Amino acid sequence: MNAESLLESMRCLLIVVQGDGTISQARGGFGGFLGFDVASLPGSNVFEHVVATDADELAQYFIENADESEETIALPLPFRMSVMDGDGFVQPVDIIPTGQLIGEDDWSWTVLLMPVSLNGSITRSFDLEMAGASREAVQMMLCEELRVDNANYTSRWLLIDLDDPEFPQVIVARDEDQFIADVVAADLDAERWRPWEGVPSGATLPLDVDSFPDRTRSLLNAQGWRRSIVAPVHVHDRLAAVLLLVGKVPANFEPLNVTRNVATRVENLVRATAMLVERWSDQDRLRVAASTDELTGLMNRRELFASLETERRTGSLLYIDVDDFKYVNDRFGHTVGDQVLVEVARRIEWACRAQDNIARVGGDEFVVVLPGADNALAHNIARRIIEQVATTLHLESGPLDISVSIGHALLESGAAIDDADHAMLRAKRSGRGLVAASDPV
Repeated sequence: MNAESLLESMRCLLIVVQGDGTISQARGGFGGFLGFDVASLPGSNVFEHVVATDADELAQYFIENADESEETIALPLPFRMSVMDGDGFVQPVDIIPTGQLIGEDDWSWTVLLMPVSLNGSITRSFDLEMAGASREAVQMMLCEELRVDNANYTSRWLLIDLDDPEFPQVIVARDEDQFIADVVAADLDAERWRPWEGVPSGATLPLDVDSFPDRTRSLLNAQGWRRSIVAPVHVHDRLAAVLLLVGKVPANFEPLNVTRNVATRVENLVRATAMLVERWSDQDRLRVAASTDELTGLMNRRELFASLETERRTGSLLYIDVDDFKYVNDRFGHTVGDQVLVEVARRIEWACRAQDNIARVGGDEFVVVLPGADNALAHNIARRIIEQVATTLHLESGPLDISVSIGHALLESGAAIDDADHAMLRAKRSGRGLVAASDPV
């Protein structure tokens, strides 16, 4: 094989760039390079293909290194840039350039471009996560990591999120592939299709497309796609997600064959997905622990105060205190006392609206924020709470009657919690199971 044949057979792209950025030669990109017509690249300017936000940085790389060399320079480290592919989608590529002085202050650069999707490691999803990208963006990138689209192969990856196993969510990398996710999601829902059932943890299993439900099978046949692979993602022995491949292979390729190369890449993707899902689960647990009352599951005092400080609200606030709760603890013990608080919390929830925010702010004290509620509506909701709580509690220790006293104030007062607290104390002094409004301004 001569040098020309070697260049043309490369999957990566090799270009020669003149000092003004003009591409004079382009070789490689066997099977298609990110949707570019390689033969049309000579004569264009490299900066036409670079994402605008990276253009200045790219120019600076070459300027700095040209200034430091007399004749030839190979940049000490490859670097990563984003280019616009043939479909206008941003694609990161690793760049390895070598420059040579060909005239007075005139440089020519030989640049090797390697799509990150061809790298042996899964890195882009972690890069996004560490950069603080949204969870949705990272999930989409997991589908993009092993995407292939050339003359011989097509790979579309779907991430099936099983956070709620009864209602799987199907995620794809790009809007243009959403039609695939919609069809698969419809079969998961209507047909209760679960292509991952029976697939052991760590397995990368080829699937027979002809066995798929009608909707998904028809879609894949229409695309000429006859290959599918499923790979479950387990986190601490729990099935957390599934990666599903659909795509095209050459006519002479056995679609039920999974080569070692493909299996290894998929296994890497599964491990990366598991690590990210575990990280997100830990974040969710910490977030819940920081904002939730451990006993009742309601919002805690800190979260309530933070939300009132950061959000402008109109409406009313209720301050609720369990009457004679010390007597309950002293007579029946703290275990029964905790059961009473949990039951009171549930009954407050039953009496409130879906949009109301309920918090436990002290041992036997609760606060309810009622968005948009005037004094009359706040009073009505307070009466419902009193009636709900007054129904006899049937505990393991026996029946128990409980009451609450409630004060309410308008949020616009600027001191709604203090005003409602004072109103609650007036209600207590007047008897059990009463509601009082704050003093008018």
